[in-house]
Amino acid sequence: MLGEEEGSGELNLTPYLDIITTLVIFMIFTFQVVIEFRLIDVFVPAFGKKPDQAETPPPDKPVVQVFLVIVKDGYRITADNFIAPSEIPKKGDGSHDTEKLRETLVTWKDKLDLGESIILIAQDDTEYDLVIRTMDAIRMDGKKYLFPDVALGAATLGAN
Repeated sequence: MLGEEEGSGELNLTPYLDIITTLVIFMIFTFQVVIEFRLIDVFVPAFGKKPDQAETPPPDKPVVQVFLVIVKDGYRITADNFIAPSEIPKKGDGSHDTEKLRETLVTWKDKLDLGESIILIAQDDTEYDLVIRTMDAIRMDGKKYLFPDVALGAATLGAN
């Protein structure tokens, strides 16, 4: 027969809870999986004015907005309506020519005295890797910033 102490039917959960708590804390501090995230600063234009924002005087020179469109044939660079667009075809192996893109943008920036912002437009079916490689190419030229303020856009372009 079971004695009164053995047949009470109560489980002492305190040791189990102690073990679980210890294991959870142990896993939090020791099993830290390092995941590499790349930080991409994306310039997002602000819509409207802040309530306390004072009127800013108009700039001395007009601001030229540069547009870079990723198309399946290569790159297309345009800037407002008064600058002739530039086409950069793909390389012979079928990949987009980011070096030629960087060289062209450096030339445009030096000759036209452009600002630091550019709008990168990609079609919906553009590969993510291509967008990132393009952003890497247009952000810096060596150790000098080329276009650090990148705004992303999507477009549906006719037959391109």
